[in-house]
Amino acid sequence: MNRESEEQLLALGAAQAKRFDVHEWQDLAAKGPVLKDEVAAAALFLAGGYWYGHEDELFQVADSLAPGCRGHFAALSKKVHFDCSRFNSMLKARIRHESRHT
Repeated sequence: MNRESEEQLLALGAAQAKRFDVHEWQDLAAKGPVLKDEVAAAALFLAGGYWYGHEDELFQVADSLAPGCRGHFAALSKKVHFDCSRFNSMLKARIRHESRHT
């Protein structure tokens, strides 16, 4: 995953934290530059966490973009070079920052 893809996912994740829309996640993968597997990895990561919410919808996103990916997060994240700890801390910081300015 390159920085452009990461930035797109962070922006979407922050914007969707309170009002989630499955189609916006799917559209990000369809329109690029973010790859389907990158969006699926981010969705699986967030669905498996406790803090973000929207678990069912995130699993739906992942399943629609990378069928059969559930239970294979480690392989998918390795394939797309998804840095879990970096994404987690950056998304939390962005959500905190944006909540202070709304």
